[in-house]
Amino acid sequence: MKTPFNFVMFKTYHAQRNHIRMNMTDHGLSPGQPKILRYLNTHEDCMLKDIAANCDVEPATVSRILGNLEETGMLTKTVGTQDKRSLRLAITKKGKEALAWWNIHCQEVDELSLKGFSEEERCEFEKYLDRMYFNLSGRHLE
Repeated sequence: MKTPFNFVMFKTYHAQRNHIRMNMTDHGLSPGQPKILRYLNTHEDCMLKDIAANCDVEPATVSRILGNLEETGMLTKTVGTQDKRSLRLAITKKGKEALAWWNIHCQEVDELSLKGFSEEERCEFEKYLDRMYFNLSGRHLE
């Protein structure tokens, strides 16, 4: 009997997630924080709804994660001067160090995940995942 596609995706996702989450707490990170730090690294002046849309999470979740990041000293938060709804979020040295570790760690997990794939297969696979994401969300991956 053929394994259902959704089960293959589920198992693959969980195997990768287990590798990705390895050692997170050693670097002061918890699930959900790295993707927000990554977004903030290039978007200092932004609105909560923009972070939520980019990270595919609810604004309330973003608010909670931002509070935790601020509490742990990974970012500073001030209200925008032009628009009171915008936040000026600056990643601190501690946050930048955690993000740098995260980026290297993710590259290592990517290499492990795609071991044995040719460059052409990697590109095709990424296109398939983008198409699948578009089918499900109406948006392309960034």
